[in-house]
Amino acid sequence: MQTQGTRPLRAAEAFRGARAYRRQMAFRDDLATQLHAIAPGIARVHLTPVMTDVDGTPRRQTLVNLLDCVGYSVVAPIGAHRAARLLIRDAFPGADWSVPQIFNAAYGVLSVNLPDAPAEAGLDTAPAVTA
Repeated sequence: MQTQGTRPLRAAEAFRGARAYRRQMAFRDDLATQLHAIAPGIARVHLTPVMTDVDGTPRRQTLVNLLDCVGYSVVAPIGAHRAARLLIRDAFPGADWSVPQIFNAAYGVLSVNLPDAPAEAGLDTAPAVTA
């Protein structure tokens, strides 16, 4: 049997949930607006970390691919790619940037973008490489 004390608690939780939802939607809309200002048509941003060897010095870089809603690359200058990378990295400071990430502007979500292969394909049985 429920008591009268539970009703205000549910209402307060509902208000907190609604506020959190509005904050998330504002965050998503703000990022989408900023990405659209950088290069119109951006729907997704792929960020892939790579290691390069320049003059014997290993350097960590991030490849940025700007995509439209269909999945085609958005033609934009290199400055737009840099601005999109900085915008997303600043928006998600706790993300693991050592793995490929994808940002979906429609949902405002950053997620890990690792390629998947079915176990039946046997692609995960490659021998370890030692230097």
